[in-house]
Amino acid sequence: MVKKTNLCNPINYGGLREGPVKYIVIHYTAGDGDTDEANAAYFARADTGKTSAHWFVDDDSATLSVPEDRVAYHCGASYYYHPECRNSNSIGVEMSSVRRNGRYCFTEETIVNAQALVRELMAKYQVPPERVIRHYDVTHKICPAPFCGAGQQAWEEFKGGLIMYQRMENVPDWAKATVQKLMDKDYLLGDGEGNLNLSGDMVRILVILDRAGAFD
Repeated sequence: MVKKTNLCNPINYGGLREGPVKYIVIHYTAGDGDTDEANAAYFARADTGKTSAHWFVDDDSATLSVPEDRVAYHCGASYYYHPECRNSNSIGVEMSSVRRNGRYCFTEETIVNAQALVRELMAKYQVPPERVIRHYDVTHKICPAPFCGAGQQAWEEFKGGLIMYQRMENVPDWAKATVQKLMDKDYLLGDGEGNLNLSGDMVRILVILDRAGAFD
């Protein structure tokens, strides 16, 4: 997946985070065949009334809109149904949608790309699968619509695609990029709970092979 950057108009997002990233919140754009590039371009030029998200994803790429160390205004509300998740401790990911037979849905390619991006964010910020949540779970807004209501099973399947790729708590920082690459290529799979259970020697060997180009 190609990743790009087109930074949001600063009026649409907040300042530096004061604490760690603890949640990843999934949204949908409520468009019909819109792209990550078009959405990021809109947020870069417009005053959106203090709405924004860190990432936009479509079926062939993802675009960073708000720097990850800044607070995006993606899940704020006057009343919260989630006890802890807020703009200040979460990253917002917007999935581009399509409309079929009067209903919003995601292409399989967009789902795969969103899962890949979210896995990277989970590894980077040590966010466990249970803290990847929907906008709906924070505010009860029907977002992302394809993963709410009748889409509950689709949401569970999306989450299932994340669990087997995580649990890198014991992987040293200098090896995480290599391990993430191998997980994204399906060369490494965790156990039933997503644990990798890699020995220190195995991690070192994998990094050496990666630096030699064995996995390119």
